[in-house]
Amino acid sequence: MKQQLDWKKVTFTAVSFVLAIAASYYGQPLIHENSNAMNVIVTVFSVLAGFLVAIIALLGDPALLPPGTWRIAEAHRKTLSNRLARHKWMFVLYLITLACIFIALLIPTTHYSIRIWVERVFLFFAVFAFILSLRLPGSLMRIQHERIDAVIEYRRLAEGIPPDTDSK
Repeated sequence: MKQQLDWKKVTFTAVSFVLAIAASYYGQPLIHENSNAMNVIVTVFSVLAGFLVAIIALLGDPALLPPGTWRIAEAHRKTLSNRLARHKWMFVLYLITLACIFIALLIPTTHYSIRIWVERVFLFFAVFAFILSLRLPGSLMRIQHERIDAVIEYRRLAEGIPPDTDSK
């Protein structure tokens, strides 16, 4: 079974990428030698990384699979695996951002041009990951709605009520 591309997601990612490039190039002077800005970025991404670990742990909990037979659980496996993979890559982006900031702090001020480029790289990752993170609340809401719908559908079937085709 071949999956189709979600062009909204592709467009959102491409626009995020372009915005991150522009922000990293033009925003670099704002963070150069600015320890307050770096501290804010480190704090934000540390919190986001912790939040994302909690989400991944929640999504990966087999107890939260939709109730019903093993076939129902099997049908949801691919969707859950894809979501976990996307969240894993978001977590990796957070860690890359934090690692780049750490590297930037280690570079002596005498290596001015190298430091400038490392600052641009970490600002790129910070902006890119932050923009992509704006989709997380919507993703979590969809997951919860799907789980609620699955439980309702299971209870309807358990009581002999035919599936609700109007609400989907």
